[in-house]
Amino acid sequence: MTDDIERMLATPLSSDETAHLTGLEGRVWRRIEERQAQRRQGQVRLAVLAFALLVGVTNGGVLGQAFKPRPSDIQVFSVSAGLSPMTSVEVGG
Repeated sequence: MTDDIERMLATPLSSDETAHLTGLEGRVWRRIEERQAQRRQGQVRLAVLAFALLVGVTNGGVLGQAFKPRPSDIQVFSVSAGLSPMTSVEVGG
């Protein structure tokens, strides 16, 4: 394997192969910078999401405790057989 690499390094490149290598280093560094930027964007998104979740949970907990509904004297949807309009007519019972 090492002999193959040494042989390949010893042979001169053709003009087509040289054209492919032109600007290779710049392209490699550009791709590295793009990946680093994408990684930073992902970290920023995660931080913003965590902060939004923290604010939502905090506000929900604090405001949920502050605005508890008071018990009402009139409960419209409660089950009270004595208040049913059918009991005054004595239908079904």
